[in-house]
Amino acid sequence: MVTKQGECIAVVKGAHRLMERPIIGIDALAVFGNVQISSQAIALLLEHGIDISFFTYSGKYLGHVSADTSRNIFLRMSQYDLYMENEKRMAMARIIVEAKIKNQLSIIKSRRWESDFDWRADVAEIEKNLKKLPEKKDGNGIRGIEGICSNIYFHSYAQMFSCDFKFEKRSRRPPRNPINVTLSLAYTLLTKEVINALEAESFETSLGFLHGIRYGRKSLALDMVEEFRQPAADRLVLKVFNKRMLTECDFDVPEEGVVNLTEEGFKRFCTAYERWMNGMDTNSGEKSFRSRIREQGAKLKRTIMDGTAYEPYIWKKEDVRGEL
Repeated sequence: MVTKQGECIAVVKGAHRLMERPIIGIDALAVFGNVQISSQAIALLLEHGIDISFFTYSGKYLGHVSADTSRNIFLRMSQYDLYMENEKRMAMARIIVEAKIKNQLSIIKSRRWESDFDWRADVAEIEKNLKKLPEKKDGNGIRGIEGICSNIYFHSYAQMFSCDFKFEKRSRRPPRNPINVTLSLAYTLLTKEVINALEAESFETSLGFLHGIRYGRKSLALDMVEEFRQPAADRLVLKVFNKRMLTECDFDVPEEGVVNLTEEGFKRFCTAYERWMNGMDTNSGEKSFRSRIREQGAKLKRTIMDGTAYEPYIWKKEDVRGEL
């Protein structure tokens, strides 16, 4: 159970206190599975502007509670205006997809390839499709280029693993092997980060540019997640498997059915994720991914309010190393 202890948040189990953190050192709280949180703890968190996100045990995002902060109606009006101008909306969608594809290329090119795998062929094919992006004028065409490049990227990404698990392609709903399970969890946690950052800036998170409007979907958050999938999530998953931080013991793998992380495996991955996102192992002077995400939210706000060109997050090898 999550409780309030003075100006601290504590996690207790029966008579045992498992963890205690001062409120000033908490950025957000994520609650997974059947965990209770006291009303006093909720009140303390909200008083300090700290969001509480809720997930199922398997990592599916359910929703969140956020503090009642000021809402910038002028930002939302400008966001609606931009959305209604199809040409500008599609231009934003192309910027998002271009950034994602460039990040995919950077991940492949920065790899120290030791095998005979022909990664250059995948790079050439991705670059060929990237050149077609400017001519795509509607959402279907833009998403089509994104899908083609992502399939090629995962062909190379699969060859980067040197662990006991096989990864042939990306699979979802449900993910069919431990690496896909971990990727899905990483994407879910990353999406939560982006939602919090955008809502802190008072965006209408349901109104995206690349991802269309759908009931209950945070389309704008999914747009910004595309900039960070490869640098933040894919690189982390690659590291936790190649460094044997997650092994066969950390997964329940039935002959048929859904693959899941065990409780210990889940804790181990979440610990690695927090270290990675906070930049605890980056070189001096580098910014954490959490800082990068907040920066992108502020940049998007300026673009919408002032009409300035949006600069997406393009990963470079020296930007955020995040060695675990």
